[in-house]
Amino acid sequence: MSDGTRAPSGRVGRFLARHAQFSWAQVVLGALIVITLGGMLTGASPTSATVHTVAMPTTAPHAAPVAIVPAPAAPAAAFAPVPAASQAPGLTLGITASPSKICAFDSDTCPAGNALSRVTLTANAGSGGVLAWPAVQVAFVIETTLYDGVYDPGAGDPGADPCASSQQIACEESNGVPFFVKNGALIASEIQSANPHSKVSFALVDYFATLTDHDDGDGSEYHVDIADFVPAGSFGSAVTSTFQAQVLAGGWIYSDSDFSDNILDTSSITAMYGTIIGSGLTWSNATHHVIVWMGSSAPRDPSYTVDYSVSSSDERSFSPYTSATCEPSYNFAIGASPDCEGWVHSQDGNVTHSIAELAKTAPSCTDSIGGVCTVDTIDYWTTPTDYYSKGWPTGVHGGGPGGSIVIKDVNAIIASGCDLAAATGGTWDGPAGLSCPNGDEGTLEYVAHGSPDKPNTNNPTLLAALKGIGFGPLVQTQVAAGTNKPLFTYIPIGNIVLPPFGQIQSTAACYHDAAPTRTCQTNASVLHSGGLTYLGWNWSTNHSNNVMYVGDSWTASFNVMANGQPYALVPVDACVTVECRSGGSGSVNGLYTAVTYVPYTNNTVVTASFPLGQVTVQAAPPVALTSSTPPPPPPVPPGFPIVTANPLPVIQQLGIGNQVGVAQVSLQATAAGFLGAGFIRVATKNRPIANVNVRAGATKNFRSKFEGGPDTQGRPGVGRFI
Repeated sequence: MSDGTRAPSGRVGRFLARHAQFSWAQVVLGALIVITLGGMLTGASPTSATVHTVAMPTTAPHAAPVAIVPAPAAPAAAFAPVPAASQAPGLTLGITASPSKICAFDSDTCPAGNALSRVTLTANAGSGGVLAWPAVQVAFVIETTLYDGVYDPGAGDPGADPCASSQQIACEESNGVPFFVKNGALIASEIQSANPHSKVSFALVDYFATLTDHDDGDGSEYHVDIADFVPAGSFGSAVTSTFQAQVLAGGWIYSDSDFSDNILDTSSITAMYGTIIGSGLTWSNATHHVIVWMGSSAPRDPSYTVDYSVSSSDERSFSPYTSATCEPSYNFAIGASPDCEGWVHSQDGNVTHSIAELAKTAPSCTDSIGGVCTVDTIDYWTTPTDYYSKGWPTGVHGGGPGGSIVIKDVNAIIASGCDLAAATGGTWDGPAGLSCPNGDEGTLEYVAHGSPDKPNTNNPTLLAALKGIGFGPLVQTQVAAGTNKPLFTYIPIGNIVLPPFGQIQSTAACYHDAAPTRTCQTNASVLHSGGLTYLGWNWSTNHSNNVMYVGDSWTASFNVMANGQPYALVPVDACVTVECRSGGSGSVNGLYTAVTYVPYTNNTVVTASFPLGQVTVQAAPPVALTSSTPPPPPPVPPGFPIVTANPLPVIQQLGIGNQVGVAQVSLQATAAGFLGAGFIRVATKNRPIANVNVRAGATKNFRSKFEGGPDTQGRPGVGRFI
């Protein structure tokens, strides 16, 4: 503590510390709830340009608040149908079909005049999210000084520690390293379970040696144990097969780790520098990067000097007693670190030459999802972090439990952990009763190490501290993450089907922070199941980015057609909401138009139905059948009327020398008149009739010459007229 006094200890002190932390958590949670509810209650319409801001803590690496801007709505077409909508956790789903009337059998001859209808699906992540990262990589940086739990009593150098010579363990030696080795799988699992909205993977680095100052020249300044970030289920076995097998020789102690090695300061700047830049590690740009430092020492920086004269080290009697204030340059596989790199502040005038700034400027950090690397620090409860440990030998001016130089050394070690966490937006934890300037309270209780060959590997408060590590200033609000299935699917129903492939014409658009995304799946995947053809989409073609956040919006459009009856208002999609069932829809082969995702609350997959869309199907008129019967003859043209108001023209024979004035006579009309007159003459010609002519004194033998045979006087007849 900065004032050199010890905070309340025992039951009262622990209660006050925990109560203060609980109250702070309540305040933070309450603030987040207010921000979320405020955004929901004051949110403007989709077309507004209202900006919702989330204020960052004052210790965050970015002072400016992060703005979450709702995506602008696409311009609506004139007389566009009102979309049907339904709710899913955090998502609003909609569907429209336009035109709303179509002909059956891919025809456009019915009254509707349309063969296809264009269906549009929408999904908006408008509310209900939680501040989260979609994927996080955590690199543990484990310090291995003897007080961290790896003291080798067989090395034969107990120094001035009163416990090491008699009990074969150092006074208040932490069981931090043995606990971590034994419980690697549990630690990773607890961190993952505490962050169900994130996919967390883990790597491991160890270090401790200074090699030049207060050190006999052995040990590692930077050593990568697990280079590839592995999931929680694989981390425990990876720790055992690498760190324990190789560094601890299959056991629990670090060979030749004794009081001729540095114990109050370490190569922490070198170790952190290599971890941040990713030397030997496989940081991924598709994740947020978090570093968890665990130890009990100070960096070699002028702000955190420690005095070895009060320690149990063999170096306590040699001048200079104070630790070095410059970290030498280190040659990594991917480049060298600057000479005298600072911890939180630069030592050479270049503001980027510190671990805190490197966490904001290194490409491995700026290219991550968060744009920074977050550093969480945990100081073990052990002699270097306890003012009153009997591991501080007496008989030295300012030494012994509670001595003035002891208090200064402990404060320097605790301050270095607090400062780096605060500067990078991370968390700090340490011995109960101690605290950081920003109010963070330590929660760790002391747990005895136990024997070197069978150490105590149980440490509940250290496990809780690791479970509660932070992922930094959170700038995303996750609503829905994709699974191994398409995020969105469209399932047709009944005689509403997808047209031939070339006529589907599917499109899609994704908006994040009011801008279209680069990896949006714009063309639907055509899928098949049990004879059913349907469509599927993901939010992103990049699996790691297949996550929707508050303000994100998605829309997709495609054509459908009707293959037949009923000629009525019918469902356009298979769906299972109450409205869908009342409208005659349902699932098809167990499938329906839906969004399938993992919400922010847990890792349970949710499948939510889209609402009901409808179209009216009309019958096309029948086509007339052809016949072999010849068509009827054309009607006889009507007779030409004779107008009696004018005298009939004198008909003259037309020939040479007879000219007709075309101005007064129509040749067509004249010809038609001649033809009509001819018809009249033929029609009115009488049959020849024999009339009796009675003459006085003539024989009354009336007989016509047209009768067959001779008459009575022998005169021949001319035959009957036929």
